[in-house]
Amino acid sequence: MPERLSARETLALVADADSFRELPAPARRSPPDGPLGWQGYDASRARAAARTGEQESVVCGTASVEGTRAVLIAFEFGYLGGSLGERTGDRLEAAYVHARAHRLPVVPLIATGGSRMQEGMLALTQLQRVARQSALTREAGLPQIAVLRDPTTGGGWATLGAGADIVLALPGAQVGFAGSRVRPPDTDPTAYTAESQVTWGSADAVVKPADLKQTLGTWLRLLTGRGAG
Repeated sequence: MPERLSARETLALVADADSFRELPAPARRSPPDGPLGWQGYDASRARAAARTGEQESVVCGTASVEGTRAVLIAFEFGYLGGSLGERTGDRLEAAYVHARAHRLPVVPLIATGGSRMQEGMLALTQLQRVARQSALTREAGLPQIAVLRDPTTGGGWATLGAGADIVLALPGAQVGFAGSRVRPPDTDPTAYTAESQVTWGSADAVVKPADLKQTLGTWLRLLTGRGAG
């Protein structure tokens, strides 16, 4: 299993020094234990916050990468498996809206198990929100470059990952729609790796962490027109 960096460690890996500025999180009031009243959900979120120092499973902000400004979306897998709930959807939507308002490319740094079971169907609808924001950003002519960390599964792969213009992956990352717990027992585990996704054309390249910033910077310059000549 590859090393799993936290959301902020990943941001530090790719952002230019002192350039990251976190976007304000949209306010949302939810009933005790979430929209479904799932017993123990608030306690789980409190433990996740204490463990990671984050209040949700994504950290969104702006930064420069090798001199090109972009909106960065970093998932915190330590917060309930980087899962998507209503508050996650709020933050993702706000990040994409900010990107379009300021004509910035979007770089999702993905590490998620998919939708958050404690929010049921409401969690699944967040995938529609994310897919819509991605489509609107593409229509606006703004590039999206996804980085697949370990693991990238479920709706995070289907929307933020597979929907990007360029898809980069870290070595050995688990990538696929089905997570390891729900695959058939006779499934070839190598079929769910970053390397196999590149072989099949679902991802563009496997990039070592040490090379990620430079690779992202090159793609951002090219896709924003700053690399001409």
